Amino acid sequence: MFQTFINAWKIVDLRKKLLFTALIIFIYRVGSALPVPFVDIASNGLFGEEAAGTFLTYLSMMTGNAFNYGTLFALSITPYINASIIIQLLAVAIPYLQNLSKEGEEGRKKMNKITRYSAIGLGLLQSIAYYFFIRSQDMLMTDANGSQFKGFAAVFQAIVVILCYTAGTALVMWLGELINEKGIGNGISMILFAGIVARMPTTIANLYQYMDRGGVYYVFVPIAAIALVGMIFFIVWMDNAERKI
Repeated sequence: MFQTFINAWKIVDLRKKLLFTALIIFIYRVGSALPVPFVDIASNGLFGEEAAGTFLTYLSMMTGNAFNYGTLFALSITPYINASIIIQLLAVAIPYLQNLSKEGEEGRKKMNKITRYSAIGLGLLQSIAYYFFIRSQDMLMTDANGSQFKGFAAVFQAIVVILCYTAGTALVMWLGELINEKGIGNGISMILFAGIVARMPTTIANLYQYMDRGGVYYVFVPIAAIALVGMIFFIVWMDNAERKI
């Protein structure tokens, strides 16, 4: 694997693509740390250990912990993934979409355009739901009396927060498309990979804390670590596998 990377680095065109992809991933990680106006989430995030193993933890892992801290890219690429799945399923039931999927390159471009608009729509819906979620957790800025904004101030606060998260979704989708066009490709996968890898230091730190508790954790933590490494090796092995016919 390292030799393949070294060989790719020697080729000027591939080196430019690798550097461009690294730049896009860096921008994505910066956006995942940028705060959103009116959002005031504590240093320990929206949820702690009580949410371990829940769907919230899964979303946080997919977004590189941005979902847990309510940053600009809190929704990450999930609206686009959901939109892609929905459009693919609808292509079986709706004749227009079914015909587009059979029209070759031109049809694929139209399908991608529909998917992008659908992703923005889903991003808006998810942003609204996420706004009410953080509002219910009292993670929004308050007035001078420590109370939630009311009237026009509350409406303005909601609009700003929702539009920021929706714009973040569109920006992440655009970054993924830039990787497809000018980088090494598989932009959506690269964005997901960057988010999951960003969670690894936190995961390792949590495993270390469990070790400090002693008891059965002396057995469970090494098993979890071995299973994680084994899963990575298995995925790489399956990805490189081939069947001779």
